[in-house]
Amino acid sequence: MIKNGQALRTHNQNNLYYLLLTFIFLILTITFIVTKDFTEKKVNAESVNTPVTSSIKNSLHVNTPVQTSNKKDDKNTYDAAKISALLSYKEKNDGRKIAFLTFDDGPSTTVTPQILDILKQFNIKATFFLVGENIEMNEKSKELVKRVFNEGHSIGNHTYSHNRGNMLFPKKKVNVPVFMEDIKKTDEALKTVLGPEFSTKILRLPGGYMSRTYYRDPNLPELNANLKKENMISIDWNVESKDAVGKKNKSASELFNILKQEIGMKSKVIILLHDTYGKMHTASALPQLIEYLKGQGYEFKTIK
Repeated sequence: MIKNGQALRTHNQNNLYYLLLTFIFLILTITFIVTKDFTEKKVNAESVNTPVTSSIKNSLHVNTPVQTSNKKDDKNTYDAAKISALLSYKEKNDGRKIAFLTFDDGPSTTVTPQILDILKQFNIKATFFLVGENIEMNEKSKELVKRVFNEGHSIGNHTYSHNRGNMLFPKKKVNVPVFMEDIKKTDEALKTVLGPEFSTKILRLPGGYMSRTYYRDPNLPELNANLKKENMISIDWNVESKDAVGKKNKSASELFNILKQEIGMKSKVIILLHDTYGKMHTASALPQLIEYLKGQGYEFKTIK
């Protein structure tokens, strides 16, 4: 009986010992979980309020412009691929009336500021196909590129030389390596002004892609392959003011009448205008053109 009683006491003591160990283990586990959760929350909270020094900002390109107007959800934009399909009659016409104001050959310190002032007055965004040589002409030109960008307009590549000396299309055939290098130079000029994050996929050939087709350029397949590789889309037009062809120095009223006739009954109008030096009458005709398009029920969008 004594032996049985001792065994019973020993058994009960062991049970109490195991229960105590279990209780201590549970307490330690709960303490660890609570402490870990509190630490994570504290770290997360502190990370939100951590100050960013100017040197860190620069390394993260905080002060570098990024072309937010290229976002697909921007209500003012229209995809370049759709424009290309539209111009080649591969896009079904939905009847929606949209006008795309496009300006070639800029920036110029004389005409571009006037164009931008008018667009700002009407709260309209446009697409500017810029020439690299004009971008790098002087500091005022570079500031104008920044203004175009900062005011929400779209920026496209219009080559660097604009075929100066017929270097891009000798004997009516595109010199593909020279052409690709030319647009690369303009891309680099834009990045220098707007920051390394800037990029554009829209391109306008001097004379338009249509001129290459007209001359049955045998090098077009090679050019097309290179553009596709660089994810670039060539954009022409279906309405022009003729401010760069035919009679020189057309008056504002002459330019408007030409535009009105060319617009006709088109529902999507990609309008070719110029903001380079000497195109003051183009700027003068712009308010009347905008009023006419608005009166005809067109909305305005940019090409991205």
